[in-house]
Amino acid sequence: MKFRIKETRHSRNVSVDIDIAKPDEEFVGLVDAVNSPTKLKPLIDVAWKGLKTGVAPELSEEGVGGTYFMHDPHNRKIGVFKPQDEEPYNVNNPKGYRPRAGSDAGYKEGILVGEASVRECVAYLLDHDNFAGVPVTDLVLCQHPAFYWNLSKSQAQLPMGASIDAADFLDAGDNLRSPRYNPSVKAKLGSFQEFIDHDGDCEDIPRSVMVNFPVDEVHKIAQLDIRLMNADRHGGNILYREVISDFGEESYVLVPIDHGYAIPSNLSEAWFEWLSWPQAKEPMSEMTLKYIASLEVEKEIALLKLKFGNAFREEHFRNLRISYMLLQKGAKAGISFYDIGSIICRSYIEEPSTLEKMVAQAMAKTPKLDRDSEEEMFFENLSQLMDEEISIVLQEM
Repeated sequence: MKFRIKETRHSRNVSVDIDIAKPDEEFVGLVDAVNSPTKLKPLIDVAWKGLKTGVAPELSEEGVGGTYFMHDPHNRKIGVFKPQDEEPYNVNNPKGYRPRAGSDAGYKEGILVGEASVRECVAYLLDHDNFAGVPVTDLVLCQHPAFYWNLSKSQAQLPMGASIDAADFLDAGDNLRSPRYNPSVKAKLGSFQEFIDHDGDCEDIPRSVMVNFPVDEVHKIAQLDIRLMNADRHGGNILYREVISDFGEESYVLVPIDHGYAIPSNLSEAWFEWLSWPQAKEPMSEMTLKYIASLEVEKEIALLKLKFGNAFREEHFRNLRISYMLLQKGAKAGISFYDIGSIICRSYIEEPSTLEKMVAQAMAKTPKLDRDSEEEMFFENLSQLMDEEISIVLQEM
């Protein structure tokens, strides 16, 4: 049976061949098996075996969207599946965040309904050499009765923002009169991420433990959050794992998860839990500085366009250029992640951040020209304003 994902702003036009016997069979399969991370393919195979042996996806009680733990045949957690149509304010959201009339705004400003799943995958894609430790992630199609399905005959519409049309899941030979209302049609598009064993998360961690996190472990997450303008970096999506060396020395490894609200179309909601941690004020290591200097934003943008088609708009790419510029300027000048993060994040909810103010000033100084010339001049103006702000930070150090 062939499954077709329509061309929308949320995904590429992809055809996927999955060997299943009937339309309601339980399965999980990669959308882009050829270009998916090699490490993810065996996990998907094991997850499918788990479904076949009767181990159902388990809905997590945490979070505001549909998040399901996927298991192997022995009921061990191996993955996390987040269906696109169960995101907050999408029609199949299982947590009560139902669609809002006349709006496709998502849970966070700058992210529309249906755009979070792709961003889960983007965080892994842009985590080159797995520097930040984002678990392997990519888009999958998955079908199981355990998933939440709110469509009924009283709702003559597909999920808001969804890039799957239920009718496209059925061959003409299946001859169902109203496939979009058929309760057996449960195939969903979403992100599948490797489940990482951990000792806890940083939501309620004692400060006596948190201060022992290695500086580089905190910094690896900080550079990623700044690049992606992460709007949802709270303690609950930083996992920690205690490790004991051969010499009995205790240390910690941090694992960043939940990146659905990254690369927004505006800058108003960026927030980083680690800003309040002492490690954020420590100098960057040579390893971190070298990594940041190696990043090339135009290559990142080309990679996103190739992998995810229309999932991003020009305003997303503009903000990506802004975040990379600030990160690389700040790192080169020798200011800390705390300093850079403080420029990005709002001190008060209703007051624009320093970065927002700089962007507004740069736009005001930029004359109306053809699009390319206008963008070039905007970034020249913004670059100058960033240099001035960084100079102020250096004077106060």
